[in-house]
Amino acid sequence: MARSSQRIRTPWLAILLSAAVVFTGCGRKETAPLSEGGENSPVVPGARPAEAPLELQTEQKLEPLITDDVELYLKVMRAAAERVKNPRPDDQAIIAGAGKILAGSASGRVPTQDDVKTLARAHLVALEMDQIVAEDMKLDAKTYRGIAEAVESAVPNPSPGMASAKDMPGQDHAPTPLQQRLSSVNAANQKFLIPYRDEIEKLLPIVRNPLNLPK
Repeated sequence: MARSSQRIRTPWLAILLSAAVVFTGCGRKETAPLSEGGENSPVVPGARPAEAPLELQTEQKLEPLITDDVELYLKVMRAAAERVKNPRPDDQAIIAGAGKILAGSASGRVPTQDDVKTLARAHLVALEMDQIVAEDMKLDAKTYRGIAEAVESAVPNPSPGMASAKDMPGQDHAPTPLQQRLSSVNAANQKFLIPYRDEIEKLLPIVRNPLNLPK
């Protein structure tokens, strides 16, 4: 569920994350950090760990978007927007169930593992319906998310309550290689997406609307 998107986290999602920690944190096996030499290489005190390749540091596609990418994104987002406007009974049931879980947590009830799954699904239904649609279309999830991240980094959601890269605090240090790469790619994508921008800006507030979240 975690994505590299600049989208704002929702308060109720903290319940999901904290509950997930409870269920996954017990019995976790701690391992020593790996050095560049491999898992059996000695760890040198004070040595700087090897930095992961750029493509492992973000889900966003690191090459400029092409026409096929945008057409795929729009195909999925159009279907997602339609499903948000006309939700299926199972989508409505998930949102209703998540609302009951949130109400219970407010009175001190500890979420169960099933509750965590319900909240995670409700998050997708409310803010990431395109992921559900992409899965139904049998698309490669990682490939689609990479394209979606690239599109939405270049064309942020105009809906109030959703953060964009422009809203993020400035940095007082030199940009990392990943930040430099993303800056270059995003600049190219912004120009490429000009013909598609109006439609993207209409779809985003429907699919990524915080008002869709369970109450």
